[in-house]
This record gives sequence, C-alpha cells and structure tokens, in this order.
Amino acid sequence: MVHNYLVVFEQIRSVVETYHHLPRYREIFLTFFKYGLVDLLKFVHLQKLLEIADRQLHPKNEELHRKPVAERFRMALEELGPTFVKFGQILSSRRDVINEAFYNELRKLQDAVPPFPGADAMKIVERELGRPLGEVFRAFDEKAIAAASIAQVHRATLLDGAEVAVKIRRPNIEKVIEIDVAILMDVARFLEMHVEEIAVLNPVGVAHEFARTIEREMDFSNEARNMERFVKQFKGNRWIRVPRVYREFSTGSVLTMEYLSGFRMDDPEQLRAQGIDPVPLAERISRLIFQQVFKHGFFHGDPHPGNATILSPGVLVLYDYGMMGVLSVPFRENIANMVVGLVEKDARMVSRSLLGMSEEGYVEEPRLLENDVEAFAQQYLDCPLKDLKLGFVLNRLLDLLISHRLRMKADFYLGVKALTQVEASGRVLDPDLNFVQFGEPYAMQVIEGRFDVKQILKNIYSSIGETADFLRSFPLEARDLYERIRSGRFRIPLEHRFDPKGFEPLRSTLNHITNRLVEAVLAAAILVCSSILILADHSSLWNFLPMLGIIGLVIGGSIALRLIVAIWRSGGM
Repeated sequence: MVHNYLVVFEQIRSVVETYHHLPRYREIFLTFFKYGLVDLLKFVHLQKLLEIADRQLHPKNEELHRKPVAERFRMALEELGPTFVKFGQILSSRRDVINEAFYNELRKLQDAVPPFPGADAMKIVERELGRPLGEVFRAFDEKAIAAASIAQVHRATLLDGAEVAVKIRRPNIEKVIEIDVAILMDVARFLEMHVEEIAVLNPVGVAHEFARTIEREMDFSNEARNMERFVKQFKGNRWIRVPRVYREFSTGSVLTMEYLSGFRMDDPEQLRAQGIDPVPLAERISRLIFQQVFKHGFFHGDPHPGNATILSPGVLVLYDYGMMGVLSVPFRENIANMVVGLVEKDARMVSRSLLGMSEEGYVEEPRLLENDVEAFAQQYLDCPLKDLKLGFVLNRLLDLLISHRLRMKADFYLGVKALTQVEASGRVLDPDLNFVQFGEPYAMQVIEGRFDVKQILKNIYSSIGETADFLRSFPLEARDLYERIRSGRFRIPLEHRFDPKGFEPLRSTLNHITNRLVEAVLAAAILVCSSILILADHSSLWNFLPMLGIIGLVIGGSIALRLIVAIWRSGGM
C-alpha cells in the first residue's frame, strides 16, 4: 500500500515539475520550429499542450529553411544554450545515432559563450575556499581568459609566486542544466514512444548517458582526479605535460591548476618559427593517443586543437579533463584485434572483435557480417598503409555496424572521435603522416600481452576469486528466489510499448482473433448437433431430422473449411 502511495506521489511530482517547465518547453518547441525541425522530431503532438497557436508557427525565414537539415539542427542547439550545445557535442561522438551529415555539423559546435562578471567569479572563489582572495592569491585577474558553457578560467598568481589558472563553475548553472536535462529526458521518452524510426536508436539511453557525462563534467573534483591519474600514466615521458593540480585551492566548483601557455597545435608555420619541427611532433602526438587507448585504457575524450597547446621544444599540453574515456583490458584486446585485422584485411578477425565489443555480442547472420567486412576491407583498405586514413575508415566501419544493428559501449565511440581528432591534427602538421603505422605496435603489444605468464596467472587468480564469490552467494540468492516465489512476492517486470498508430492495430487484431474463435466454436457446435440428429432414434413423426442433420453437416463443414483455408493463407499452419 505504501508503495502505491509513493508511486502516485512520484507521478504527481512529475506532473508538477513538467508544468513548471512549460515555458522552457515552449521556447524549445518554437526554436525547433524556427529552424524547420518540429515535423522532423514529431513534436506536433505537443503543440496543443503548450498552447501554441498555428499563426505562431508560420515560417518567418524561408531562406533559413532552405539550409540542410543537419545545419539547421546545429544552429537550433546553439540558440538553445549551453546544455544543448554540450548535448550536441556528446552526440557528435555517437556515430551509431547520427548519420554523416549530422556528424560533420555537430563537430562544428563551439562551446564559447560570453563570460559572466569577474566580480561574481571572485565571490564564488572566496565562498568555495572559505577565505578572502588575498589569503590565497597575490594577484587575481578579474577578466576571464576563456569562457565556456559550464565554466570560465581566470589567470592568477599564488602567494608563493606560482602562475595558476583558476577554473570557476558558472553561478546557478546547476539549476539551468537540471531543467534542460529533465526536458531532454522527457523528449527522449516521447520520441521512443511515438517515433518508431528514432525509438530503435535508444534515445532514452543516449539521454541517460548525456546526463551522467554532464554530471561528471560539472564536478571539478572528478576532473582533478582525472588529471592526477593522467600524470601517473605518463610519468617519465618528457613529451607530454599535465598541469599540476593545487588540491588545497580546489573544490567541486573551483579548480586551481598550473598555468601553461604555448603555441597552437594546428599552426605549423608558427611552430617552425619557434624552432619546433611539425613532422616529429605529428609522430609524437600520434604515439601518445595510441598509448592512451591501448596501453593505459584511459584517454582524453576531446583532444582537438582548442584543448591543446605546444611548449618548446615540442611538448604537448592537454586541457579540459572532464570528458575521459575508459576501456577495459578485454575491450582493448578486441580493439587491437580489430586494428590488426583491418591492416591485414582479415575479415573474420575484424568480425569477431566487433562482436566482442558490441553490447549484443551476436548477430542473427554472422556470415553476412563477415562478408560485409570483407567487402568493406576491399573497398576502403586496398591502398598503401601510408595512404590509409584511420579516422575515415573507422567512421565508415560505424556505418556498417549500424546496418547490422550492433551497438558499442559509449567509450568506443569516444575513442573513435579522439583518434579521428588526433589524426586530423597530425595531418595538418605532416600531410604525409602514416598514422596507422604508429598504432600497430601498440595493438600488437596488447594482443601479445594475453600470452604473458603474469597476465595468465592474474586472470586465473581473478577467475578463482569470482567463482568462489559466486559459490558463496548462490545458495542465499537461490533460497531468496524460492521464498519470493512461494510467498507470491516474486515479480517479473514487463515493458510494453504502444504502436505509434494508437490502439487501432491492437483492436483490429483482437477483433480478428475473436471472429476466428467464434467461427471455430460455431462450426464445432453445428457439427456436433448435426451428428446427433443423424444418429438419433427417429419415429415416423421426425423423419425429416436426418435431412436437417445432413444440411447442418454441410454448413458446419463449410465454416470449418473456410476457417482452415484462412489460417493456412495467413501462414498459421
């Protein structure tokens, strides 16, 4: 009973929240219509709920509507603000959800927004650190040196003279993002229920992934941990440098780190002027991304030129560690097998690695997948290794996965995005860059590592521990399951989804079943009664009864025959 009250309370709370969000719903709806996207997203059902008159939906800019749909979608996200810009950026890494046109457009999304007042930033720092600025900083530049949707960065000097960059979360951004994320979740559920072609892409799952990602990015303590892990990962490597984190001057809303400023990674002429050779630099950044993916399984999720700088004599510095990818050892082994299989044009090796990385783990027609991979290799890999563009090949491979309805874990798509970005930057520095060549040795190390004695013993030890845990917990869980079944408390959750056409298909199906059932019962009744009439003991008064019985047999047999033919034609026999 208490559970029922809680369910009702939760539903009432949800309705109240939705009501409070209606103004923002109207803004989103009108923005999407402004860019000609309402019909695309099937939002016309919401028009009545939001009390938007038809005259408000009259297109005001015919020229705008002639732009490609993907471009209009990007422009709409930019107009809707920081949450939707961030959503578009994350969506750009999910090639299983969007096609090539949307992918190319969403990659253009810029996270730059006007800064909030420096005085407000200083108040936030003082509140978060619990002391006046003068007790922490010798100098604090009130003007932001960079501003994005979630935070902005100010330059400052600590009391010991160290130059630092202070990243400060925007005031009240949590509430803004909370409302927008709630609306995105509602929209995702709406699309999953009413738009069949979008429902197969799991929009609710994508929205949940976005909510988790943006929650992690808003917690600067998480970013500090990522930076410290990255430092340990590349300890002793003089070609990459991670800004030092000042934990004593950092919180969940303020991140104080070493200030490092150099030269743009995508400007080879400037680098040459500073005595930095772009060709060896391209090789080093290529090796670094492959080390992150294959050796460590922990990689920067957005290493575009805007998140990087180059120090003399060619040291890479990466910024913004909020979005990081994590790959398990088995997953890395599958990626390594895939890369080696692509290089060696081994379709079976690639197919098995793809299935091993997929959420499903299988396809209904594995031979067809293998044939498609083989055709893919002949089409895209029949060229010298130095001419192979891994980013292009991986994105074409994602199209193949979509055609077979295979979905990978989110970090796989993030990895493809990171590799594509680094390869693009490397080719700016060195147009003749052989990107794949630098990745193959790291992939082979992962594959060979499976046969290392220490790794084998570690896997055996881990398996024994897991087996022992299972044997210890299984009797208790089995008894709990038995008690639930015996007491009637065992529940099986079922998910049902209504057809977008409404109840009409369901009603039609039920009518069809009912009609057949009535025909079968009627035919059986007529046949039984007719048989009784024919076999009954007849007096001279009832001599006509056998004739009625014969007529009944003909009618009943006709109904039964008609029913059998109908079932056979529908494929039911």
